[in-house]
Amino acid sequence: MYVEVDQADIRRITKALHNAEKAPQKLKNAINRTATQAMKMVKAGRSAGYTVKAGRFNQDIKLYRASAGRLDATIKSHGRPPTIKSFKTSAPKSGGRADIVKTGLKQIAPRGGGKAFIGPGGKIAGLMVKREGKARDSIKVLHGPSVPKMVEKIYKGERGGQGDMESKVRERLHKEIMAEVAKLL
Repeated sequence: MYVEVDQADIRRITKALHNAEKAPQKLKNAINRTATQAMKMVKAGRSAGYTVKAGRFNQDIKLYRASAGRLDATIKSHGRPPTIKSFKTSAPKSGGRADIVKTGLKQIAPRGGGKAFIGPGGKIAGLMVKREGKARDSIKVLHGPSVPKMVEKIYKGERGGQGDMESKVRERLHKEIMAEVAKLL
């Protein structure tokens, strides 16, 4: 997620302050407040759109704040797809069910194999797995979407019920910059 400060805003702040030395500090404050709000919106989108556990989501997302010398803040997400047990699941004898996107438990489709079940022991203990064919050893551990993919969907407005976040973040940044200028005048 990346939002750039408009050069017109920088000129407006410099002109309003009559002192170019304070402008980067004030821009940094506005950018960091906006980035913090954007991070809160992403986390709220996680709560509204996905059933992934908060700790699992939060460990793979980080906010890099702006400084006076580097006037950009970034929300970075990384990580591999978590196992399906990080989401809301149920494993009755009729086959495993998972609710990844808060639409209710859905049967895990047995394409090319058996029903999903919780692994009894060994390397698959406690994980949701399913067989991939007739061979006894062909077991596949099931995974959900990765945190970067979830953040992308939340930011684009496809999940989380907040709509497209880019326009909201730009508007918030502009409002924060105007508030910083107003404090000094």
